[in-house]
Amino acid sequence: MKKTHELLKELRELHNYRQEYIAKYLGTTQQTYSNYELGLREIPLHHIVKLSHLYQVSTDYLLSINVPYTGHTNLSQDYLDGISLHEMVYNIQKLDEEKRKSLTQFVNFLNSQDEMK
Repeated sequence: MKKTHELLKELRELHNYRQEYIAKYLGTTQQTYSNYELGLREIPLHHIVKLSHLYQVSTDYLLSINVPYTGHTNLSQDYLDGISLHEMVYNIQKLDEEKRKSLTQFVNFLNSQDEMK
């Protein structure tokens, strides 16, 4: 499991943010934020909360409490191959009830395959 300081850097890079931007967002200096990412300084809880909002992840995830990252929760951003979650949900809603049931069963099947590994 990654440590909080490792996750901070990973998420920042994933979102193409610079340390200066995050520091300004948090109301701190770039040097202080750099120390958070390097694990040289403990990040205050109120900064964890702000970062969880920025990155749209749980505070548990940022604190390295055994919670997997499931991706962003902004439904209008690209989720996979140029398709947003909003479009996916919309397309699923257009399916008739029987097809939605089949899709749900298939997703459950795929998840159970991962659990068997």
